[in-house]
Amino acid sequence: MWSMKAATITIFFGSFLAFLLALEQQTRKKPNLANLLFSGIFLCCAVIIWGAGAVANSLPPRYPFTIYLFFTAICVVGPLYYLYFRLLLHPETSQDPKAILHFIPGFGAFLFETGFQFFSTDFKKAWLAEMFDSPPQHLLMILVITGALHASSYLIYLLKMDMGLVWNVKEIKTELRLLVIIDIVAILSVVALFLGFTFKVPYLFEIGGNMLALLTVCVFLGYNRYPDFFQMLKAEIEKTRYDKSSLTGVDTDEVKDRLIDLLRNEKIFTESDLNLKRLADLLALTPHQLSEYLNEHLKSDFRSFINSFRVDEAKELLTAHQEKSILTICYEVGFGSKSTFNAVFKKETGLTPSEFRDASQNRQG
Repeated sequence: MWSMKAATITIFFGSFLAFLLALEQQTRKKPNLANLLFSGIFLCCAVIIWGAGAVANSLPPRYPFTIYLFFTAICVVGPLYYLYFRLLLHPETSQDPKAILHFIPGFGAFLFETGFQFFSTDFKKAWLAEMFDSPPQHLLMILVITGALHASSYLIYLLKMDMGLVWNVKEIKTELRLLVIIDIVAILSVVALFLGFTFKVPYLFEIGGNMLALLTVCVFLGYNRYPDFFQMLKAEIEKTRYDKSSLTGVDTDEVKDRLIDLLRNEKIFTESDLNLKRLADLLALTPHQLSEYLNEHLKSDFRSFINSFRVDEAKELLTAHQEKSILTICYEVGFGSKSTFNAVFKKETGLTPSEFRDASQNRQG
């Protein structure tokens, strides 16, 4: 039997509240990706806060399962928060396959924690008891430090981004300041939990756990008080971008038509020395205006945009002109070296130019 510390009652309350909030997001009539990410954030918070309460009551050495997935949640909550924020502000990034890379530390922690559960109960109890007796010397500190640094790095990045929004967004400043406060308290709670556990300062660890529980309550109240906050934030950011845009007054439809003419009819991309300034001059734009146009309207940068036309032209030549060497085609479409041509071509098509030509010949044969 064990008796719960009075100071941890609010911690466990925060854990249950976070779990209910996770369920609330999941059980909506038509949950979208944002709801699923938000649910994941609350679920991780529920596990972390529960783990904090369990550790504060010294439960893991007696009941090892009480801390299961604690480190996994610590490594996953930061990426989820980041992706949730990015999705709401930049919906076009929702299909980015690279997002999975953010979860590599979390996956590693999950494998470790799950594997640990297969050891005998006596071994798990003894190992965790050693951890609680002398934390700094224990092997598990590697996971503790990694988790703390991982979570803090995401929170610091988001804090920096939120502070930038406070300065640049004219409206909803009160809500943004609250978001900044939440970020700061979250960072301080991670620090308090880490220091309290590592140096065996129980009251500091309990403070960290209660801070997380309090944050959960504040997020719950804030989410209900400002349900359209992120939608308003997105609208304000787009308005700010427009106000600062170097393309104000520029006929972007005319730019598009002229750009298509230069690339498809005049094939200006075949000039190996073509640069941003030269193309901007031909469009009667400044380099900054052209760069913004490519980024905002075509979702590309200058080099990638031009190379995509060069690769398309090379594909046609490789198929239609078997007598031409690959090196000849390389220079003909505007590349300055064969190595660059091979690298860009393979990135665009998944094949080298020679592999593409062979595949084309086989299809024709």
